[in-house]
Amino acid sequence: MKIEFSPDLVLYNGKIVTVDSRFTVVEAVAVYDGKFVATGNSSDIRTLAGSNTRKVNLQGRCVVPGQMDNHVHFLLAGLDGLQSGAKVNIATLQSIEEILDAIHKRTRSTPKGEWIGTSCMYRGALKEGRFPTRADLDKVAPDHPVYIFQSGKNIIANTYAMNMAGIGRETQNPVEPEGWIVRDEDGLPTGHLIAGAGDLARKVWWEKAGQPVKKWDFLYFDRETQLAAIEAQQSIYHACGVVGVRDMGVSIDELDTYIEANRSGLLKIRTDLILGLPARYMTEEEVITSLNCYFGPKQHLGDDMLKIGGIKLVVVNDGWWAYSPEKARFLIREYNRRGWNMSIHINSGGADDSSELVIAALEEADKENPVAGRRISFEHGFGLGRPDHIRRSRNLEIIFGANPVLSYYASARSMRMHEIMEQVRIAKMTETDPWKRTVRDWGLPLRDWLDAGLVVTGGSDNPAVVYNPEQPFLGQYSALTGNTLAGVLLPGQTVTREEMLRMYTINVAYSCWQENIRGSIEKGKLADMVVLDRDILECTDEEVRDLQVLQTYVGGELVFENSG
Repeated sequence: MKIEFSPDLVLYNGKIVTVDSRFTVVEAVAVYDGKFVATGNSSDIRTLAGSNTRKVNLQGRCVVPGQMDNHVHFLLAGLDGLQSGAKVNIATLQSIEEILDAIHKRTRSTPKGEWIGTSCMYRGALKEGRFPTRADLDKVAPDHPVYIFQSGKNIIANTYAMNMAGIGRETQNPVEPEGWIVRDEDGLPTGHLIAGAGDLARKVWWEKAGQPVKKWDFLYFDRETQLAAIEAQQSIYHACGVVGVRDMGVSIDELDTYIEANRSGLLKIRTDLILGLPARYMTEEEVITSLNCYFGPKQHLGDDMLKIGGIKLVVVNDGWWAYSPEKARFLIREYNRRGWNMSIHINSGGADDSSELVIAALEEADKENPVAGRRISFEHGFGLGRPDHIRRSRNLEIIFGANPVLSYYASARSMRMHEIMEQVRIAKMTETDPWKRTVRDWGLPLRDWLDAGLVVTGGSDNPAVVYNPEQPFLGQYSALTGNTLAGVLLPGQTVTREEMLRMYTINVAYSCWQENIRGSIEKGKLADMVVLDRDILECTDEEVRDLQVLQTYVGGELVFENSG
């Protein structure tokens, strides 16, 4: 083991789980110029150290590759969490009373008539067993347009904001994108706007503000605020051992912010950008014009910190169709024709069989431009359990992006708030039994997917659920055990420790076309790794849930150290 230079960093006397092809475990690792240059036993690796080498005695601690998340909204999550400006963070508040109090506090520092928006709402069950309404919001913020980013594309708005949107008693439910205006017993809208109904409001709000439409959240923020959001959120990721993410549905202004963050050296999370064309607001002709006129950064352009990786396509959200079946097939055909990698949110959850439509559309598109080998992904994975769908997806080499931690929390809401969810129709009510519906909407048949030979990745859908540095491996724990806040949804669908680690490391790297440069601790790869407080291979399942991150390295740079 001879090298011609002294490493910058050596970690030794540890249990280093490399996640290479043989799942090798070694004692030590050496890093030079941001990459791993040697792995092996402690005595051999220590002899490589020079006078300027930083030497870390792990004292038996466990090291794993830096964790990755297959599905986040990075900048959106950062905006949610900023303590000043941006949004009111209600992501962990578990009662309407707490939510209203937080919004009321924001009114004191916000001029009348200006928007107050919130983070995503807590995805578990609320204490009151119901959702806030515009009547609730009016009590604490009558003089501001207010909306709660409830989850996905669903929102809850106060009277001020509803009036701005022109949504009242006579407003019809939108057909495409599909949506539902929740109404009280007298037929008056309650402020809760589901799927396409939320789009209906946002489109008017954007027009009145003179702003372009985008795929996700309504509010726009200046570049300084966006950069602060990136910095704040990446510190949370680092504290949870996360070194790489796929950011879903990125808008053009967000793309420019990421480029600036990378050029300035601020960005220290390896970020694969999946662009978001707001196609549900556009005609087919407008979609074609946008695709033909797009001369910006191309797919896969970038470096090892920031790269464009494809385009996002949401077909169904909680059972509500974002497009007609005809338009969905059109979009798949056009994106595929131009060679775009697609990250497709199918989520059958109460819809007619959207999974069949998408898989059939990809099979048809495959005849024009082969799909296999392109690393197209199905996001979330909920509703993808039919054996024929799994088999046909494997033939197309589709990657399945699972979000176990989202299932962990959201299943509790489905069970414990079933009655109110049925009333507001958050998901289409084709199944009225609470348990069956919870399993349908949030079950993940991980074992079936893996046994079929599919590449399965792990992630969160942050900020639909938030990262908690006190339990950074909660998603991994849920994949390992099948446990959720509603119990085990699909018995027998758990994964092994090795499969769990691969889901959140090398498999995500594979989905980003980067398995040759990151995702495992091997010579020549980027030196991204995490030091844990216990042995992830030998500790109990409950200890996996409570694992603590002691250190996080990105390219050999220590970006987080647990002060405790």
